[in-house]
Amino acid sequence: MTSVTVTEYETRLYWQGERGAVLTSDRAPPVPIGLPLVERGTPESGRWAPEALLVGAVEGRTLLAFLERAREADVRILFYQSSAVARVVAAQGQPPHLTDLIVRPHVAVATDAEAEVVRLIFSELPAHCFPSSVIQIFPRIEPVVETWQSQATSVRPQPDTSRTRPAPRLALP
Repeated sequence: MTSVTVTEYETRLYWQGERGAVLTSDRAPPVPIGLPLVERGTPESGRWAPEALLVGAVEGRTLLAFLERAREADVRILFYQSSAVARVVAAQGQPPHLTDLIVRPHVAVATDAEAEVVRLIFSELPAHCFPSSVIQIFPRIEPVVETWQSQATSVRPQPDTSRTRPAPRLALP
């Protein structure tokens, strides 16, 4: 007998006038959303653009899928940090479209053998966690994998914050 699993993700969107809204879910805090990224020259309202939410969702899915595969391969992760970018191209007479979606994880492990396993996991990850029926463009994953042999048993290092911004605090009206 074949087993089938169906998972539903339900959200609700509450329009707040003009071009702002709040996205809610039963399982997560509300997220303010606003103008799309392709609209330049508008004041920053502290709201997430739907395109930025998509980039964040892909980056988060990459992390969770990677951690699951690393656990299955018995690889101990010492450090993980990532950044992600999407390019939306808008040309006159054509609707804006996503051309690139790049996730750049930076990972450290204890041995060279684990580093090779991590590189293999990342090379296979786009096809495993982003089936084409969900998203029409496969994200490109460009990992930086380091071996921290001398630090494998010491205190966990602090993340490199030079490429990331601190997480903003959410204040809803």
